Amino acid sequence: MFATGREYLTGMLDVLVYEGMLLAWRRAPLDGYVIVSHEGEELTLTTAQAQLWIQGAFGAYLSLVDQGRISPRMPKGT
Repeated sequence: MFATGREYLTGMLDVLVYEGMLLAWRRAPLDGYVIVSHEGEELTLTTAQAQLWIQGAFGAYLSLVDQGRISPRMPKGT
């Protein structure tokens, strides 16, 4: 079974919250997303805006991990 684009986005958001990069997120009415920063700021984004924002934030997270500046909390696969 293949994951949809929306499932990929929600998966990336879940990782960003789990890793402490975001405080929370939720789906917004009318097919969008609300992303909550640690400062309590809420960003209400359309799906297209959210896709760009999430991919950028996830890329920045992976870059920081790759550079050794942060260590991921995600358990490593066995």
